[in-house]
Amino acid sequence: MSKIFEALQGARSEVSELLPSLVGDDSTFGPPPISATGPAAAAHAAAPPPVTEMERGDRIGHGNGIRKVRLAIPVSVPVLPFEDAGGLAAEQYRIARTKLAHHPQKPRLIAVTSPGSGDGKTVSAINLAGVLSLKASAEVLLVDIDFRRSSAHALLGLARSPGLAEVIAGECAFEEAVVEAEEYPHLHFLASGEPKSNPSEMLETPRWHAFCALARGRYEYVIFDTPPIGSVADCDLIQMAADGVVMVVRPDHTQRGGCLKALEAIPKEKLLGVLLNAAEEWPLGKRGAYGYGYGYGQGQVGYRALPVEARRKPEK
Repeated sequence: MSKIFEALQGARSEVSELLPSLVGDDSTFGPPPISATGPAAAAHAAAPPPVTEMERGDRIGHGNGIRKVRLAIPVSVPVLPFEDAGGLAAEQYRIARTKLAHHPQKPRLIAVTSPGSGDGKTVSAINLAGVLSLKASAEVLLVDIDFRRSSAHALLGLARSPGLAEVIAGECAFEEAVVEAEEYPHLHFLASGEPKSNPSEMLETPRWHAFCALARGRYEYVIFDTPPIGSVADCDLIQMAADGVVMVVRPDHTQRGGCLKALEAIPKEKLLGVLLNAAEEWPLGKRGAYGYGYGYGQGQVGYRALPVEARRKPEK
């Protein structure tokens, strides 16, 4: 037992040493270390002291060096459907938000996955992150960890890199890779980046665990868009780091056998629930289908105009 304890202590020390290198030299996601002489050093010396844990929530994405960007969502992409407050899809995601917020396990790092491709996990991950960020007190980070088939950045009209791969590789600090959505001031996004090594091996490094610790300390919710269950080893590694898993299935697409196999692959204590995507309203009257088709990118061009921050009121 003493050997196991020593090994755990060693791993914990290694992760602690990596924390500053992921985000620069201070505890508030500051820039990388600068030289000790010259104008830059003088500016650094004049910087205010680090904020306390109570104050830190107000600093995330508000004047702390994180870039604000406008989203460029193609008109046919069914993400962030919250302009219409009474829309059926928006209301269903608010129900999912309530269930997550009041879940007995109080999950904060949440992996969103599916039995296979085409079930809608990426759209669902974006929408869950978006609806969680509408709460006035919630700072939310959406992370694309589907390195092999990354698509979240394209659905939001953002660049793929720099992203998580570069942060884990030590090629850039966290605040150089993360962006804040101008239209959703409490929603931050970290793209997958361009991994230069096998993603599974990358997710077994102390730097990945250091990143998870930092994300947990800075955000109320972190949503991981993961690969489909069982497709690659990445998903199992992400599950281990997450507090819980939401599985997305689509009635007109997901195969029953694949769905049952995927459910068996998720530890019972980690399964937070199943999100039914593109399901018709139940039981009798049809107000229209809830969910979305997946023909986006075909026929329709242009981008949706989302409300800017000045017109968006946070929800209580």
